[in-house]
Amino acid sequence: QVFFSDPIVVRFGKKELYDSSSDGSNDHNKVQEAKGEYDEELGGLCSNQIEKDIPCPSLEFRLVNCLHGVPSGEIVNAKLDCVAILDPKLSKWNKTLQINDNDTQSVVDEKTTISELAKVLRDTNSKTPNRTIAFHSADSKQPHMFTKLALDANEHPYFRRVWFGRHRLDENSPLLTPVARNRVKLNDGSWPAEMNNYESIKNSIHFRHILVCIQGTSKASATSVYAQKVYDLVDVTVGYRFVPMNYRTDDGDLKTDSHLLNAVYQQRGGGAEPFQ
Repeated sequence: QVFFSDPIVVRFGKKELYDSSSDGSNDHNKVQEAKGEYDEELGGLCSNQIEKDIPCPSLEFRLVNCLHGVPSGEIVNAKLDCVAILDPKLSKWNKTLQINDNDTQSVVDEKTTISELAKVLRDTNSKTPNRTIAFHSADSKQPHMFTKLALDANEHPYFRRVWFGRHRLDENSPLLTPVARNRVKLNDGSWPAEMNNYESIKNSIHFRHILVCIQGTSKASATSVYAQKVYDLVDVTVGYRFVPMNYRTDDGDLKTDSHLLNAVYQQRGGGAEPFQ
C-alpha cells in the first residue's frame, strides 16, 4: 500500500529553503530587509551577517499511499521511524551505548526490525540525547553504529496521499561529519557560506545506510500496515527537489500521480550536482 521514493534529495541555499512559497518565508524576508536597512544606517551591510544567515540543508525522501484514490484507503495513526547506520570511524559521539548493556542485549540482534531498533533508540535518547548503539554482528569485525534520525514530522493521523520525511542537516545531525557539525556550531547554527555548494555538502554527509519504516492502521480493513526502505549514500542527490505529485483536474478534484514518486528537478537558485 505504501511505496518510498528511490532517491533522497538535499535542498540547500536561501533561494530554495526561503522560497516565497514556503511557510514563514515572507516574515523572514521582511526581517532581513529591516535588518539590512538598519545595517546600512550604521555604515553598510556586514558581509559576515549575511554569511551567517544561510539555513542548514534539508535531507528529504517521500512516500505515497497507493490507495489514495480508493474510498477509506487512508492509513490512520501512521508513524515514521528513521534510523541511520553510521561509519564507526567517523562517528565521534562523546557517549556510546554498547550492545552488552543489560537494557539492550536482549532486544538488538541481527533479527531486530527497524521499528524495534527505533524504539530502543527512543528509550536511550530519553535518558541521554544523541547516543548511539554499537552492535557487533557475527560476520563483521567493525561494529554497526545505530542512531535515530529526527524528522520534522514523523506522525500523520490521516495519511492519504503523499508524505515527506525531512531531516535537517544542522549541528545536531548525526549524518554530518564531526568537522561539518563543528563548523555549523561555530557559525551560530547557520550553514557556512564556503560550504554552501553541492561538493562541500556531499563531502559533509556520511552514513552507511538509512533505514526507514512506516506503520499504521488501514482505515478500510483495520489491519496493520507496514513498509520499509533502506537507503545508501549513493541514493543522495544534492541540489534537487521532488516534482509535485498532487494536481487539480478540470473539475477541481485533487488527484495524485504515483508515477511521479521518483521525479526530481533542479532546486531554485541552481547549484545542483550534475547527473552522471
